[in-house]
Amino acid sequence: MRLNMANPLVSVKRRDFLRATAAAGGILATSHFWWGSDLLAQGSDDKKTTAKRGGKCKQVILLWMEGAPSQLDTFDPKPNSKDTGSPWKVLETDTPGFTPVENLPNVAKMAKDICVIRSLNSKEGNHSRGSYLLHTGHIPNPTLKHPSLGSIVSHQLGKKDFDLPNFVKLRGGPFGAGYLGVENNPFVISNPGARIENLDYAGGVDKARMDKRMKLVDEMEKDFARQRGAEAVEAHKAMYEKARRLMDSPLKSKFYIADEPDDVKKAYGSGRFAESCIIARRLIEAGVACVEVVLGGWDTHDNNFVRTKQLCGEFDQPMAALLADLKKRGLLETTLVVWMGEFGRTPRISATEGRDHWPNNFCAVLAGGGVKGNQVIGETDERGMTITREPVGVQDLFWTFASLMGWDTAKEFEAGNRPVWLTDKTAGKPIEKVLG
Repeated sequence: MRLNMANPLVSVKRRDFLRATAAAGGILATSHFWWGSDLLAQGSDDKKTTAKRGGKCKQVILLWMEGAPSQLDTFDPKPNSKDTGSPWKVLETDTPGFTPVENLPNVAKMAKDICVIRSLNSKEGNHSRGSYLLHTGHIPNPTLKHPSLGSIVSHQLGKKDFDLPNFVKLRGGPFGAGYLGVENNPFVISNPGARIENLDYAGGVDKARMDKRMKLVDEMEKDFARQRGAEAVEAHKAMYEKARRLMDSPLKSKFYIADEPDDVKKAYGSGRFAESCIIARRLIEAGVACVEVVLGGWDTHDNNFVRTKQLCGEFDQPMAALLADLKKRGLLETTLVVWMGEFGRTPRISATEGRDHWPNNFCAVLAGGGVKGNQVIGETDERGMTITREPVGVQDLFWTFASLMGWDTAKEFEAGNRPVWLTDKTAGKPIEKVLG
């Protein structure tokens, strides 16, 4: 997002403008800070009311399994069915019905804190559409951009003058805030743990010199506002001020794990996902409203069993350690942790030993943030083909999120000259068992 450099009404030379904005602008561009074309989005009203019930949850961590994880090779195995072809044994737990595959021994130990939903379903078996639905709670609409879960949490629970972004996404592509405005877009870090480019001042630039540069930008934008209107300039200015606060804040150290004790790192295990989970906990501890951690590779159209075993190994220890760590620090009670992907995989194995797309039934795992753990919701038949008990729609899931966090679901927003709401008014209701 840039000012119109070619505007003849702006008297400052382009070269001087670039010098003035390079530092703060760099962080905006490099890390996809509040990206997108939603600059003039309507409805980002700071007035919020608390829902009649819930509101215990104050922060969210979304563990997004990109590509659609197989329910049969994670949380809804069918060991007695030859049709599924699954070679895995199951782990018995003290939670009735919770029998994850043998590749998830650490998560199994956290059963008392976990609620597994095995009957989630939709009609969206396309990655793009499924991802949109599971991120927003709305069926894709070509004329409207709905905000993602992280952006809603940022808007409803985020702190306006907080140094850090209210929504941080670790890996994966940006998913905009839609009508909630650019201030609720994610701060995307493509390589978590590595040095974030342009987060520090450029060589030869100190705080005083940066102040002068930003003063120059401010003067330029005042002139631009007089000629073209103030609305876009104010949004642009707010982003630069937010970026500048981040550059000057000691809280930026929360993006790195060098100062984490060795025993904590060991508890989470090794690998990018493990490091991202540590960063997520650090950001939550610092006060960030929502962190999304992405683990890709779940589109297992071939070699399913080898790949799912590897992927389970990548998230099992870090996820369990994250839950235990949050609990130890007194944060799990107010932090909702969600594990899910865009849909499930076919019960039958293909000729290439893979599983194809299957939105008919799949799993989500919830913990913390007011969720009643130690339970399994929903059931599928012995072949994993049909939901036999307690079907859960995606809209139900989002109404549950709204209740846990106390979203203002009655507030009407405007997007494209039409009224819209955070949750789908035409479908869904809170899952009572989750709320306890």
